[in-house]
Amino acid sequence: MDNMDRDTKRSERTARRKKQLRARVLLLILLFILGTAAAVFLILRFTPTSRRMPYEEYFGPVKENEAAIVLQDQILTDQYAMISDSGAVYLPHSLVRDSLNERFFWDEENAQILFTTALQTFEIPVGSDSYTVIDGALPDDSSSKAQYDDVIALRGSDDTLYLNLDFLAQYTDIDYVFEESTKHVFIRTQWGNMLTAEASKEAAVRYRGGIKSPIVADLLKGDQVIVLEQEDHWLKVLTQNGFIGWVKSNRMTEPAQVSLEHEGFTPVEYPSVPMDGKVSLIWHMISTTQDNKAFPDDIASMSGINVISPTWFALTDNEGNVESLGSRTYVEEAHRQGLQVWGLVNDFSPDMDNSVMLASTQARRNCISQLAGYATTLGLDGINIDFEHIDPGDAFTYTEFVREISIVCRKLGLVLSVDTYPPYDFNAYLNRPEIAAVSDYLINMGYDEHYVGSESAGSVASLGYEEGAINNLLLMGVPADKLISAIPFYTRIWYTSRDTEGNTCINSEELSMNAVRATLESWNLTPTWDPVTAQNYIAWNTDDGVLCEIWIEDAASLERKALLVSANDLGGCAIWALGFQDDTVWDVLSQTLSLTEEEASARIKTLEEQDLAAAAGSAEAATQTEADTEAEDGPQAAA
Repeated sequence: MDNMDRDTKRSERTARRKKQLRARVLLLILLFILGTAAAVFLILRFTPTSRRMPYEEYFGPVKENEAAIVLQDQILTDQYAMISDSGAVYLPHSLVRDSLNERFFWDEENAQILFTTALQTFEIPVGSDSYTVIDGALPDDSSSKAQYDDVIALRGSDDTLYLNLDFLAQYTDIDYVFEESTKHVFIRTQWGNMLTAEASKEAAVRYRGGIKSPIVADLLKGDQVIVLEQEDHWLKVLTQNGFIGWVKSNRMTEPAQVSLEHEGFTPVEYPSVPMDGKVSLIWHMISTTQDNKAFPDDIASMSGINVISPTWFALTDNEGNVESLGSRTYVEEAHRQGLQVWGLVNDFSPDMDNSVMLASTQARRNCISQLAGYATTLGLDGINIDFEHIDPGDAFTYTEFVREISIVCRKLGLVLSVDTYPPYDFNAYLNRPEIAAVSDYLINMGYDEHYVGSESAGSVASLGYEEGAINNLLLMGVPADKLISAIPFYTRIWYTSRDTEGNTCINSEELSMNAVRATLESWNLTPTWDPVTAQNYIAWNTDDGVLCEIWIEDAASLERKALLVSANDLGGCAIWALGFQDDTVWDVLSQTLSLTEEEASARIKTLEEQDLAAAAGSAEAATQTEADTEAEDGPQAAA
């Protein structure tokens, strides 16, 4: 029995050892499998993908004869380039007009593209490799034929108008790369200081930031990119051939500002015909030819003015015909007085539609031709464009009109000035920087802040209204030396009342400075200074309960406005209009406009400090009055 027990126990131990061994083996196998799986997982997770994004996925599908467009750092999804049978690249004209060069103007009337330089007009017919070069802007100007090595403008199968990109690039500050293999064209439009980096080693540009994102492009060591965004360990970049994506920052040099220049490009210049020194212009309202005879008397007390702009010319119909009230005698007398004469042309006639006139090349040229003839016959020094009925749909045709008349003025040595309203969202369609670029002066009409029909009474031209317009125009890129700030000699008296149904009624009428003084004297009123509008202000009630208010234009308010001209070193000041002034303003304006930037800024600071001190004094006086009233009422309240 002892031997049997020993054998049994030995068998049991052997069985246990085998079982433990199998368990260990299984555990080792399991650990191996888990380790392998973990290793595979880690490898898969941290190994960058080599998958490349198909170009048709990156750019989107394009037709056989098309190419995707990358405009600086934007991939366009609704417009495509067309590739001709000869391999030339064509861009949609709408893209050219809206984003690249508005000066390539579509002339619907004659089915051609017009392009204006400083002294010439190109007439480019659709489907042709030749075009007409007019030495001027008018049909009677001399012209010649020019040849190009390919069709310049053509129609696509869907009737879209296209423009040859090589031809466009001759006159536009752009550079481009066309990649036939990827079917895309990259157009660079921005130059100057850019944040850039270089590849310090070979690098993959990925669709998104992350090593699992597919590759869209490759960088070789030394390749330069524009840095668009910076995030942890990743840079969003724009490559030299127009791919936008993300690259690991540890494979790039530290981003740095670098100046990128467009070598070999010479921009089209529009030389100006400026005056020596600042413009000091006043408009002269002329309603009939008889009004011209009063000119010597009207300017008898005037001083500090070097340009007078009589309202002589008016468009009369949709064919571009112009009515004139001009007088050669007037011009000769003005010249004897040391004044330049810039004839004003307006679009106020009820018998015309600006949209129709401006859309017609023939009508535009007729208008320009007549104005040029009047200017020559009368001996004018300049033309002042005062078109105030420009609708959003007229924006391109209006700018083209200014470009075309600028050619004629440049050839005749006439100063071209263009009036515009202060910039706001509702009139942002007006291309003020382009108008300023091709004209000699852009005149901001800094008045009618509140006007006939306004829903509330208020200043015609508060200082903030004027200053805001100047700042916005400068920020838009209008050169300071081309910007003229126009200010008013007039104001409005506002009447606020209630009708029989209790509704508020607001009416107003225009007043000259002398009429304001007479009104104040008749009511025995003394205005107070309003530092918010930088004007003297008065309010009173009539016997029948009508609230009357005037924000007054006088020497004090006009000094503040004229200081903005000197402090910003603008091209000058314009005034609406002769006859609304009193004689106290001439010296103030001429002295203020003669100040340097530093002197004007110092004067502004002094006046602002005076306003603050006056406001503090008023607040203290009001507090004391309140305290005195409470003291007087105290004993009565106690009783």
